[in-house]
Amino acid sequence: MADQASAQSVDYGQQETEQRPGGENLAELKAEIAQQQKEILKLRDLLIGKDAELGAAKGRLAMYEDRAKRIEGVRNRLGSRIPGFGLLTSIVVRLLRGRS
Repeated sequence: MADQASAQSVDYGQQETEQRPGGENLAELKAEIAQQQKEILKLRDLLIGKDAELGAAKGRLAMYEDRAKRIEGVRNRLGSRIPGFGLLTSIVVRLLRGRS
């Protein structure tokens, strides 16, 4: 009975050393994990920043699209009331696009 207990404790000791790396390796792994966690936090912060930039750009785009729709509506209303206004505005638009 005592032999079985001592054999089991020897087996358990061997399992511990096989499953756990040496003291140096464990410290290196902990340092690597800490470094990876820092990198993850850095990348997460960058992602949050880029997401905020994207949201701002989408907001500006929506604003410009709304402004363009309003201008188009005014152009259409004036074009229906003033003969030749559509031709005149298309010429002005072409001239302005040629400058930029």
